[in-house]
Amino acid sequence: MQRQFRSIGIALLLVAATTMAGFFAARLGTTDIVMLYLLAVVATSYFLGFPSAILAAICSFLAINFFFIEPRYTFEVANSESWAALLGFLTVSVVVASLVKRLQNQTNQAENARRRAEFAREMAEKLAALHDEGSVLDAGCRLIHHATNQPAGIAVPEADGERFDLVFQYPEGRVELDQRAAKWCSLNGKAIGPGSSNWPEYGAWIMPFGRLPGLSPVLVVMQGKDAAREGEATYLRGLLDQLAMACQRVRNERRAREAERAAQEESIQNALLASVSHDMRTPLTAILGAATTLLEQRAALSEGEQDRLLESVATEARYLSDATENILSLTRLESGAARDVSPDWQSPEEMVGDVLRRFRSRRLPHELSTSVPQDIPLIRADAGLLSQALGNLVDNALAVHRGAEPVLVGAELRGSGVALYVMDRGSGFPDNFRPENIRKFQRMNAGGKGMGLGLAIVQAIARLHGAELHIDRREGGGTSVALVFPLSGEKLE
Repeated sequence: MQRQFRSIGIALLLVAATTMAGFFAARLGTTDIVMLYLLAVVATSYFLGFPSAILAAICSFLAINFFFIEPRYTFEVANSESWAALLGFLTVSVVVASLVKRLQNQTNQAENARRRAEFAREMAEKLAALHDEGSVLDAGCRLIHHATNQPAGIAVPEADGERFDLVFQYPEGRVELDQRAAKWCSLNGKAIGPGSSNWPEYGAWIMPFGRLPGLSPVLVVMQGKDAAREGEATYLRGLLDQLAMACQRVRNERRAREAERAAQEESIQNALLASVSHDMRTPLTAILGAATTLLEQRAALSEGEQDRLLESVATEARYLSDATENILSLTRLESGAARDVSPDWQSPEEMVGDVLRRFRSRRLPHELSTSVPQDIPLIRADAGLLSQALGNLVDNALAVHRGAEPVLVGAELRGSGVALYVMDRGSGFPDNFRPENIRKFQRMNAGGKGMGLGLAIVQAIARLHGAELHIDRREGGGTSVALVFPLSGEKLE
């Protein structure tokens, strides 16, 4: 109200100033004075609005009649020409004021549309960078609150569909949710509030995310001073559609990830079945053949032949046992169960010695030798897992080793860590191979025996201990594979 009174006062002052200018400009004729008043009306219309312009036009009409039309200082009009001038001025003033008002409205609408389009673009960019539905809803609620400058909230239906939980609202505690209205909007896919065809007198907008009937989240925006403004409900619906599409995109991405994960798991399972069926058939066949021969032809076999058959049964059975242990260990490591183990201080010398004793109890294709300094520091690790890792490395080395030189198993200080290593004189890894290239069920020695799980298990055990897996070429041929443990003795996570 105070602003309206100020506009009226300024309009009257402008008319008074134009009248004073007409008195002091003696050379101006009636037409020039009318143009001065018309200019005052146009300025009033542009800067003060249409109502003030109409008031200025009426006051200017009276001032021209009283001060500048003969007979002066009366409201009488001497001739028809003067009447025509006065009525023409009044008509032109009203038309000009109307045109200026329309131009201002169109300019404001265009500017408002530009701002809304720019905000919609910014909102789309911000939502596109999010990949979690909760984050999308939270950011969307904040953005809609910023766009409307009104309290905004998002309500999500509970499991029973009878109530809605107001999970996001800005500012906090300023959004009022009518449970019945929210349920009606969600189930019918229709909005209520100003500018809608359903309860336009309602004190807030409630809009469902979905446009079709069905249980879906709803947007709640409290009614503000611009609630009845034309197009406000449509603009709000457009922002909500953007938010709903962003949520759908996130759900589609999640489904795609789940489908990809399921496909990978199925691929792993298929690879496991294929590997088990292929790699276990040979040892099982050898065990069955040796056992059958012993049962059916034992009397015809010499003692040495019987020992060789028994040794074959033991060797193949040990291979099956190790393969089964590797499969179970890999499943345990990938499931996270291995994080429950309790690490302790271990002696590298004792760990290497235990592994060598275990292997030397078998009939090996190559000799094993060791090299461990006496003063090497202790490392913090799980004895069982570390023994399995070293055992897998020794198995791999024995499978590829060539020549009379023994496979070397030992420990040493490397930089700021302790390395447990296995060195062979095999053909080595491909030139472009890196530890990060290790894949389950992928054999590193083409045509060799095994399921391709050994290095994958070693790598998983290294990560669990915070150790590094190093694979390097040896001078003179062969490979050195080492687990390097930090000297800080970090605990397992």
